[in-house]
Amino acid sequence: MSRQAPRILQRGDSLLLEEGAPPTLNDLAGALQFALGDGRIWLNDERMVLVQTKVLGALQAQMIRDSGMSHTRTACMRIGWQEGVQHAGLIKTRFAQQDLTAALAAGPRVHTLEGFAKVVTKRFEFDAKRKTYLGEFHWIDSVEGTQHLKNFGVCDCPACWLQVGVPSGYTTALLGFPVIFREIECVAQGAARCIVIGKDVESWGDDVPELEIFGLSRDDTRRSEPWNPAQAMPLLGTSTVDQAETIIGNSAHIQRTKRLLDKASPFSETVMLIGGPGTGKEFFARYLHNHGATPNGTFVSVNCGALTEGLPTAQDELFGPEGYLQKAKGGTLFFNDFLSLGIGLQAKLAAFLHEDRNRRQKTRIIAATGTSPLEAISKGLFRTDLHNLLSILPIEVPALRDRRDDIPALIAHFLSVHRKRHRKMIEGVTGAAYDLLLLYDYPGNVRELSNLIERGIIFAEPGGFVDIHHMFTSLEKLPELAKSTKLHLRTSAAAGSNSQDTLAALEIELLRAALVEADWNVSEAARNLGLSRAKLDYRIKKFGLIPPSS
Repeated sequence: MSRQAPRILQRGDSLLLEEGAPPTLNDLAGALQFALGDGRIWLNDERMVLVQTKVLGALQAQMIRDSGMSHTRTACMRIGWQEGVQHAGLIKTRFAQQDLTAALAAGPRVHTLEGFAKVVTKRFEFDAKRKTYLGEFHWIDSVEGTQHLKNFGVCDCPACWLQVGVPSGYTTALLGFPVIFREIECVAQGAARCIVIGKDVESWGDDVPELEIFGLSRDDTRRSEPWNPAQAMPLLGTSTVDQAETIIGNSAHIQRTKRLLDKASPFSETVMLIGGPGTGKEFFARYLHNHGATPNGTFVSVNCGALTEGLPTAQDELFGPEGYLQKAKGGTLFFNDFLSLGIGLQAKLAAFLHEDRNRRQKTRIIAATGTSPLEAISKGLFRTDLHNLLSILPIEVPALRDRRDDIPALIAHFLSVHRKRHRKMIEGVTGAAYDLLLLYDYPGNVRELSNLIERGIIFAEPGGFVDIHHMFTSLEKLPELAKSTKLHLRTSAAAGSNSQDTLAALEIELLRAALVEADWNVSEAARNLGLSRAKLDYRIKKFGLIPPSS
């Protein structure tokens, strides 16, 4: 078996794949999360949207009218290619496994899950060592082809351009050599269903214009390496970014914050950072310092809560010859939680800042607060003149709940940081734990996410995965369903059960108990579980739950 294993990984045939090999459609559906009321749909770590098929058809029709058929076809194929590569990433990270044939077979299921068509796999076979691939697939009720037929009538060529790019990107990303899919029959041509053929480049012959469309060459090894799970299974969360230099995230909120920081950094005027505990205010202060006019100067952080007004040493600590202001001269002085300063220290600091400003600010001042300065002024706890001096450049630091699109990237980053810090090899995060991390409210913001990941890495087994019970304790307030599942998982883990296998069984147990308690009133059980009726209906069908016979 050990001698045959490398060849099994290098070659495959869909006809030899066991029926029901994971990930199944149900497995993939489990990676789909609807964050109700939050305006987000997740497919593992990728945010999704629901778009009406008519809208998609209208968009493509408008592109054809504006740019022509050829230009639209190229653009759609490129978008489809990118989507296929993302799908491959989902299978590599969430469903880490040894069977490359099963991974390739999962592609059509993801395609079906997204609602573009019902994909029927007729057959595919490959030999990764020889870089050969041949596959045939049927698309039933293709949305793209149907909409093209509706908008333009019967076409003389296949029209599922976006969809045909998806398997090309997916298969190429997994195999590591270019595989091109072409549609040879299409419902837009009047056919009963679409027929799609995939081949390696050499099998297509000399005329392969898709190589230019996808930015590939015949012997392309730049874009992806062959999947070799026995030796180099990609780890979820590998990150090489420098924490001191890079702001992680692409959400609208964090991008706005970054733009303001980049605009403010070259100047020496004071900056006020406003954000809740754990949002990373000191990190952003250091970012300003590192990208400012004096990055080689000293960065000094002051915990204002420790400067007690009544102590004689407080003024010396701040204004004395060896005080913080002197130490930060020519660099940056960061006042953390500046609203905790006493009124007397505020008056002296306001005078200093006024004089320093007239001297063209030899020291840059950055102040941070987690509460409203205006509210503190109204209560007489904060001087107006100091507020005016500190708030020349106010910048809001968003809470993590306002930048949820950044959670996947932050998970990846903290996995990398804490694995290196603790010198512990962890494969990644289980699917169930990942889903919970996407849904959790994070009252402690980014710092809490970092703590959860670090705790998980410490408690998880070496070489294993971080699961729910490794991260969450009784200290966190979780959604009721997740909380109940987590508590059961902790008990099972203590008994030596495999939490990955146990989670599904515990979820069934939890659902069944809620349904029995509600006398099989599905709406009531859904409310008790904190689920929507539709989500509970899906789980009832998924697990085959039926009420006891009367």
